Amino acid sequence: MKNELALSGEQISEKIYPDLFENIGMIRGEYLIRELNKSILEEETQEKITKYLNKICSIYEEESVWYRFSELTVSEANVLEGTREILEDRHPLFGLRGLRRSLCFKDEFYAEIEAINKTYKAHRNLSIFLPFVNDSEQLSEAIHIIRDRNFSGNLGCMIELPSAYFDLKKILNTGIKKIVIGMNDLTSFVFGTVRENKWHKMNGEIMMQIIMDIQDKATKANVDLVVAGYLSKGFVQKLNSIGIPCVVHYNLIPPIFDRWVENPHHLEDIKKLTKEKIKQAKKKEVIKREL
Repeated sequence: MKNELALSGEQISEKIYPDLFENIGMIRGEYLIRELNKSILEEETQEKITKYLNKICSIYEEESVWYRFSELTVSEANVLEGTREILEDRHPLFGLRGLRRSLCFKDEFYAEIEAINKTYKAHRNLSIFLPFVNDSEQLSEAIHIIRDRNFSGNLGCMIELPSAYFDLKKILNTGIKKIVIGMNDLTSFVFGTVRENKWHKMNGEIMMQIIMDIQDKATKANVDLVVAGYLSKGFVQKLNSIGIPCVVHYNLIPPIFDRWVENPHHLEDIKKLTKEKIKQAKKKEVIKREL
């Protein structure tokens, strides 16, 4: 079966391996923002997102293109030029992320919706989905805002928190068309651990039970389901064998499918840039305290 491709701002000029990927299952908005290192409130950032979406939607004009609203940790947002409120990041995993931040800083949410709408006017194959959703009540609030600001395309939701999983029945009744299971965070919260830890058993029996349960409920609700995250080759094959498509990141194409890609280090370069900015900010804070 075909899977879906995830992009993080990689520049492409044609469809990437159409024999492997059905569509663009995810464009991660935060990496477009982090690459520029400017807040979504800055006009230049909004223009960058619109321009990128226009390009990808044109290349994939006959397929669906799913954009994920930006998912920035507090520390990542703090170092962006134009961020209006600097917050303390007590724990990046549990903090003000994803939809939580969007609803807290609605000016940022409105700006991102506006950038999306500019593309949607010309490219009706653009769909959007929301990350780090607490529950159906929070999701419904966000959907109301998005619809009120005139986006009429398909909407989706990530299931990354146990609270969202336990509220799945109501989430499936909000009018969404797609569920994206975010395995990185969901596994962390289920096992109470961080990634790259021996207890982070993404492809173990417990997580498979959760995936199968979500698949069953989504199928009954006529809502599409995909699994996303930093997935291994074996896990992708395992999920595909039971009819579940995966969202595969561009930089993971070589290890999973043994295919060449032109920009394999794009994502890592952006991560390094942000880490350096955060490191510099911490140094400045230490110096400020010592004065």
